[in-house]
Amino acid sequence: MTSDQKPVLAVPPEAQLGGSDASAPTPTPAPTVDDALTLVREAMASATGLLPVAEAAAIAIRSLMSAWEVTISLIDGSEYWDIVDICEEPDGWPRFPDYHYQLSQYPVGTERMLSGKGYTSGNAADEVMLEIERQWPEVPIGSIMSAPIIALGGVHGEIFLVRDGDTPPFNRDELDVMSEVATLLGARLPALVSNYLDSQDDANRSQSMPKLTHQLREMLDDGTNDVSD
Repeated sequence: MTSDQKPVLAVPPEAQLGGSDASAPTPTPAPTVDDALTLVREAMASATGLLPVAEAAAIAIRSLMSAWEVTISLIDGSEYWDIVDICEEPDGWPRFPDYHYQLSQYPVGTERMLSGKGYTSGNAADEVMLEIERQWPEVPIGSIMSAPIIALGGVHGEIFLVRDGDTPPFNRDELDVMSEVATLLGARLPALVSNYLDSQDDANRSQSMPKLTHQLREMLDDGTNDVSD
């Protein structure tokens, strides 16, 4: 699913970020696309399999983007599936949460993500920020970013990033960088998903990403795309 819609940027007014207070976070230049792609590509090349590759990418992305949290989620029918979560939570959250939840739980964010363009927000009054904060009140959200994972012409997941209030909010340049990174991951997704399913035993295979895997495999089997793991 793609759209000609512009990326959604909800940057808070200066007053909402503390105005000209000298203690306010100082923006830093976004990494270059080439540097980001090189770092994430090398990280993914060091791993094998869907979860290890996603984990390696998320670790590299969190460092690259100075994020408090990076979650990589796939879309399986009407559900999100969180496959990897890397964050600074001192008590430690599950790195491989295997968490399924309905797209409808995040109607605003889901609509923006499925546009295929991605979005950022650092505005506490923005609808997408409000729905994230309602679901995750314990997360120290200062700003958020969603970069859709596009594979074979469709949106099949997202890379979701959170920064806390001590870090400058995400900006358009950083969204552009992360969109390229998400495209890099999307190029590997069909083969990764297919191999993941093949590695499951019969009992788990029937419950593992049936709709996502079926759609991606159909696209691969038609012979129009050459995607390798």
